[in-house]
Amino acid sequence: MKIVIIILFGILFNNCEKNKSEIIVQNTSISKKNMQTINFDIEKYESNIKKNPLYEGFQKDENTYVKQYHIIKDGYVEDGYSKNIIEHYVEEFIGKDRYKTKFTFNKNGNLESKKKYFGNNLEIGKWEYFKNGVLSKTENKDENFSFGLDDVLKFGKKNNIDFQKTGEISRQFSKEFNKYIWELTWNTEKLKADGKTYIFRKVILSGLTGEKLYDKEYDLNPLRR
Repeated sequence: MKIVIIILFGILFNNCEKNKSEIIVQNTSISKKNMQTINFDIEKYESNIKKNPLYEGFQKDENTYVKQYHIIKDGYVEDGYSKNIIEHYVEEFIGKDRYKTKFTFNKNGNLESKKKYFGNNLEIGKWEYFKNGVLSKTENKDENFSFGLDDVLKFGKKNNIDFQKTGEISRQFSKEFNKYIWELTWNTEKLKADGKTYIFRKVILSGLTGEKLYDKEYDLNPLRR
């Protein structure tokens, strides 16, 4: 009988600990949503501009450059830095791998948005918007693309192109194919018979499955055609 009671007590204790753990996880999720966000260091930025009016940012490490700048209010003309006409401060973390994270702050240095890009401003990932230091809205830029950017990068390497170093990637809804697509363009480094003209390649992939919908080489960049 004592053995049965001990077993029952053990089961009840484990269930209590499990419920306690679930409550802790739930509360942690809530607290993360409401945690204070980062701020832009206006004083340090102004100090850098005072030292060098052409200041644009700094090298964070060997792989990341941090670009910093400000945006003035509409209708104003800037003749030297003036805090009174600032609308936003912007900080961009730009990686050698072509990934970029852009933080936009209000005139007081409070975070308003966090956005992610790849290459020449390809919008990716989860974009976050903040109000009074609290996450107020999110936007998923990848929701229509089950065949994601990582898959596209792998496709590129299989075709002898490293998009983290060169080439162009864009994506959109195509009326021609009636689906979301990836559009890839790059220089194949191959030359025409004249030995001077490079051959470019354009490939279109399904955003859902990665199926190849179009593949053609050009002696000029197909974006100009």
